Amino acid sequence: MESTEPVDKKYKIILYAVIGVFVFLGLLFLANKFVKQQITAGIEKELINSNVEYKDISVNILNGSAFVSLPKLQLGNATITSEELEVIDLDYKEYFSNNKIVFDRIVFKKPEILIIKSDTLNKPKLKNSKKKFKDDIKIKHLVIHDGNLKISEKDSTKQGLYVSLKKMDIYDLHVTKKSLKNKIPFSFREVSINSDSLFYSLNPEHDLQAKKLILKKGTLSISDLKIVPKYSKAEFDKRQKLENDRFELNIPQLIMKDFAWGFNEDKLQLQSTKTSIDKAEARIYRNKLLPDDNSKKPLYSRKLRELETKLKFDEIKISHASVIYEEKSVAERPPGKVMFSDMDVTIANVSNINMESEEFPLTTLTAKAKFMGRSNLNFNMEFDIKDPEDKFKFSGNISGIAGEAMNSFLKPAMNIEIEGNISSMYFNFFGNNYSALGDTRLEYHDFKVEVLRKDGQRKNKLLTGLANLILKNNVANKKIDQKNISAIRDQTKSFWNFLWLCIKNGALKSFL
Repeated sequence: MESTEPVDKKYKIILYAVIGVFVFLGLLFLANKFVKQQITAGIEKELINSNVEYKDISVNILNGSAFVSLPKLQLGNATITSEELEVIDLDYKEYFSNNKIVFDRIVFKKPEILIIKSDTLNKPKLKNSKKKFKDDIKIKHLVIHDGNLKISEKDSTKQGLYVSLKKMDIYDLHVTKKSLKNKIPFSFREVSINSDSLFYSLNPEHDLQAKKLILKKGTLSISDLKIVPKYSKAEFDKRQKLENDRFELNIPQLIMKDFAWGFNEDKLQLQSTKTSIDKAEARIYRNKLLPDDNSKKPLYSRKLRELETKLKFDEIKISHASVIYEEKSVAERPPGKVMFSDMDVTIANVSNINMESEEFPLTTLTAKAKFMGRSNLNFNMEFDIKDPEDKFKFSGNISGIAGEAMNSFLKPAMNIEIEGNISSMYFNFFGNNYSALGDTRLEYHDFKVEVLRKDGQRKNKLLTGLANLILKNNVANKKIDQKNISAIRDQTKSFWNFLWLCIKNGALKSFL
């Protein structure tokens, strides 16, 4: 008869193993349940004033992960809703020993992030109003997949920003009681963004759009950046009570190196060491038949000095750009045009930060372009943003101006045509918000003016004869220097109107 002891021993081992597995599973279940309760309690305790809502939480203590379904989180003025939130590598030791929530990685799937730039946030529930946010929340890496971001003034996107977030990574995110009071309710070390759509309503007449936006390792790249008018020129004019500019802008590529953003004393701050803009095209249209806008127009130094947004752009380089300005002065005629092409512009030190510093730098601009497709234009300018007197100086030269090239603007806008050439013109002016003084040098030959009748076709012989009679054509091929050319600024007009007035005063004194 065979012994049954080895068989019994074998079954006992299997039984003990099965019991052990069930005990382990039971302990694992209880541990999961305990940790789930602790995490739930921790979230409710730490973020109760932020109105956290969710459908369910599942926890796996083996890999330190958790899944939160249908979470809705409010942090200060930011609200985040998502299909699912995945927590990876929750630091239990940090939570139970130091009462801090530290996550290695959190992934939001298809979230919507809404930031309201006003005081219209929902108030916490009354029963929780006495509870306070005491502890920290740290997330080493927060990931957003297939989401979108909306920034609105009053819970509306009509005057706000919309950005699709194909992917967004935020590193070393930190939420504290203090940070919840800020416009961005958390601090962070680095952000990377991959977006395939951006929209911002600039004003009632224009929208800003971009096809692609990538921010990675401090470099911001934007493709197909555009300012798009909402209305045709005719419809735009109907909607204006005063003179106003209609803009069209297309920038195929914009790159900002060492780009940084945040809030400085509750104001948005943007920084870049080098900004590059390539092949920008701008069209500006203005109907001069509308009533003048008689509000005062500050110079650029004052605009930047008083700008709500804080800026620090060390260098801005614009290459191969073009600008077309159209001005409608006669109802029955098309607008006159002034064109600049092949523009290369470098702007240095655009900043309104640390203006109290003694070493605060001057803002400088250098540009070269083709004027009306033929003439070579060089222009230099500098001003001090912090200067309350808004002093500035500009200088430059233009050569090879053919009269017929100017007629596309002069004929429809001023009802005159010119013949001849301006060989060269130099100008150098110093000014402020009230007046300017400077010098010009002009060389021209065979210059004639033809004044047209109201129909813009036939010549007004009398006025044409008088105009040519007083022109100094006897000084052909000589350089005419004019000193102490003065101009008084009309503060209801733009800086460029003031610049044109300075140059025009010098030219007229040379011609007449």
